[in-house]
Amino acid sequence: MPLSGFFLVISSAAGFGSIALFAHLAHADGVSTTTLIFLRFALGAAMLGAWLFINRIPLPRGRALAGYSLIGGGLYAAAAAAYFAALQHASSGLVSLLLYTNPICVAVISAIAGFDRLGRIEIGALLLAAVGLTLTLAGDHSGQPIGIALGLLGGVVYALYIVTGSRLPAQTSPLAGAFVVLASGALVHGSIAAVTGFDWPDTARGWSAAIAIGIFGSAFAIGAFLAGLRQIGPTRASVLSTVEPLVTVTLGAVFLGERWQAQQLFGGLVILLAATLIATASGRRSTQEIA
Repeated sequence: MPLSGFFLVISSAAGFGSIALFAHLAHADGVSTTTLIFLRFALGAAMLGAWLFINRIPLPRGRALAGYSLIGGGLYAAAAAAYFAALQHASSGLVSLLLYTNPICVAVISAIAGFDRLGRIEIGALLLAAVGLTLTLAGDHSGQPIGIALGLLGGVVYALYIVTGSRLPAQTSPLAGAFVVLASGALVHGSIAAVTGFDWPDTARGWSAAIAIGIFGSAFAIGAFLAGLRQIGPTRASVLSTVEPLVTVTLGAVFLGERWQAQQLFGGLVILLAATLIATASGRRSTQEIA
């Protein structure tokens, strides 16, 4: 197994990690949360749809179509809804930390279902990632019980999304699968925004931020994640995805003037160590399989 899956998931985490920065710019331009989520999915789906059409890549059918629709319009949409609802009742740091309990959830679900196996390196990386996330997201973690429950629910549902995505037919193009995920999510969140009302960007800056979320933070990120997920499996993919908050914190420090604390810097290094362990384990297993 080549290390391309490792780099795909890391690149995907960078895309997802950039969403917070662009969302800050979009919100400053008057875009509501529901409208921004809809734009994220709709613009990402439009980009991927055009790519699929130009390159004549077929859409999934049958079981694959139903599966991608489920994880897009069901699991992915539900995880997003739980995440944003939790933000109304708990601090963003606490909600993010709870959401990124999903590697542990993925490991447990996959092990119980017999979809994946855990070696000593993977278990160690899971523990390191958990410690690194705790340190990186350290700060004001006040929250009401409902906010904590919703944050945990988001992590569990996102884990189900990862595990379900790993079990879909391998014949489907990852980009075609990502298109269905985005289109399904756009349909669900577009319906919600239609009820609550749309608040569109006021200036080109706001539209640029929304487009960046749709293209880099959605179309590219989801496509790369699904492609990497297929190569390295759900547990390793979920651990590598914990690099995402490190990207978010770094972008916040560089572009928004947010300062790092010593424990956050150390936590970021621990996350990178966990990612390196996963890559090393994948590379060693790859060499053994080739030999």
